[in-house]
Amino acid sequence: MHEASVDTNDDGALRVTLRGEIDFTNAAEIHKIITDAVSERRPAAVRVDLAGVTFIDSTGIGVLVDAMRVALAAQADFRVENPTRRMLDQLRTTGLLTAFGLE
Repeated sequence: MHEASVDTNDDGALRVTLRGEIDFTNAAEIHKIITDAVSERRPAAVRVDLAGVTFIDSTGIGVLVDAMRVALAAQADFRVENPTRRMLDQLRTTGLLTAFGLE
């Protein structure tokens, strides 16, 4: 199973679904998947679904920050969705809740 998949919602938003562990072992691959999808599809919005993420380290959080930067550079709205309680606590600790549209 891949840690990231990309599809387009009915409203045209790019949906990135992340699963499993997001860490230094797969961060570069996930970053490339997101960057390529935004570059090719030029969506109006990017939504990153964290419901299936079981672990994320600082490298994985960096992937989310980079995804936000890529989306904003493409003039796409960016939001993280469905974080688990643990993910929400980690994002709160890093001060990224507002930037990720979670407050």
